[in-house]
Amino acid sequence: MTIRMHTDSPSFKQKAGMSEQFDTVIVGGGMVGLSCAKALRDQGASVAVVDRDRYTEAASTGNAGMIVPSHIVPLSAPGVIAKGMKWLMNPESPLYIKPSADPAFMKWLWAFQRHCTQAHVDHGIPVLRDSILASLELLDAWCSQEGFERAGLKHTGLLMLHFGEKARQENLELADIAEKAGLEIERLDRDGTLALEPALKTDISGSVYFRQDARVDPEGLLRAMEAHVRGLGVTIIEGAVRSLQRSGRKVVGIKTADRTIEANHLVLAAGSWTSKLTKGLGTQLLLQPAKGYSVTIPDAESGGVDTGMNMPCLVTDQKISITPMPGGIRFSGTLGLQGYDLSVDERRVKPIRRHAALYCGEEHVSPVPTWAGLRPASPDGLPFVGPLPDMDNVWVASGHGMLGVTLGPITGQLIAEQIAGSAPSLDTVPFRVDRFA
Repeated sequence: MTIRMHTDSPSFKQKAGMSEQFDTVIVGGGMVGLSCAKALRDQGASVAVVDRDRYTEAASTGNAGMIVPSHIVPLSAPGVIAKGMKWLMNPESPLYIKPSADPAFMKWLWAFQRHCTQAHVDHGIPVLRDSILASLELLDAWCSQEGFERAGLKHTGLLMLHFGEKARQENLELADIAEKAGLEIERLDRDGTLALEPALKTDISGSVYFRQDARVDPEGLLRAMEAHVRGLGVTIIEGAVRSLQRSGRKVVGIKTADRTIEANHLVLAAGSWTSKLTKGLGTQLLLQPAKGYSVTIPDAESGGVDTGMNMPCLVTDQKISITPMPGGIRFSGTLGLQGYDLSVDERRVKPIRRHAALYCGEEHVSPVPTWAGLRPASPDGLPFVGPLPDMDNVWVASGHGMLGVTLGPITGQLIAEQIAGSAPSLDTVPFRVDRFA
């Protein structure tokens, strides 16, 4: 398969009275979609990105802002379902699974439960490790370019904090796994932790330090990516996809409210909404939205408070993350499997806001609204990156869960390589879209 390059325009060709035409149209302008756009444009393809509201409800903007080689254990791990059932009646629990009789959710939950095994964890660890490290290498290269300063990429490492014995054992088990997988880690006591991050106010007995982790300003990164791909000649089309026009095994047109767009290839990178698009093409993608919350307190220059924090931290006891970033500090957490509900359940936000108040003071936290977003979760904790079954020109780049920003760059590269028909940088078999068929 070859990439067609238009010489009469860097982004698209449009004939009088005809729809716009591109080599590839990408639905979704979050980190994954823009990474696909960059990789395809770097190969010489004409590219358009169709997206709506990417700076408001998109998971790429309000997330924890962490790049996490530490997160090599898939979400579907032994004991997760039991923990979710235990927490079901706790309104402040970090994991919430809303009971539902929806067939799509039941099928997803059944597949998730099947993968909560040690065998799957052993399979997933090297896949996630290699993908995350390759993605971080790409992100490093991108952020060394002019215009990416606003991304705020800092190689600080990450502290996984613990206080209670249960959290300490959980962190030490993860440290053993990470060390065996070849990651750079250090087990620290309380004094060693405070030596690395003196501004900590969380009650701790120690931590595990993951040296290869990093932090970014996710919205700054997204805006830098958009400016970069626009500079390369990618066309950004703001608007919702109304329908996909199909002819046999191909999508031949993408309709928005005010235009029709034609393309040789279509990439579906619409996060949690990707499954709604694939359903219209005859494929039920096992994807569920996983809701998360964050509260971002501005720094003193912006009317908030300076905490002195430099390093991102995960509080294992409460499953809350703390991420200093340009202009403020972000507290985030929870994972709620409750459909496409974007409403804010203040009961589940309470632990996050309490932690924010610990560092910033209630007077700075109470006026700040809570952000809610949906992360696209697959049943096995691995993304979908590859061709859509029964279609000849449709590709899926979704299902990254909480790793969308972390895995965005390598996802874009793999999609571009597959569309071009070249050898992929990594084995794509674990990411097959039809692996649950």
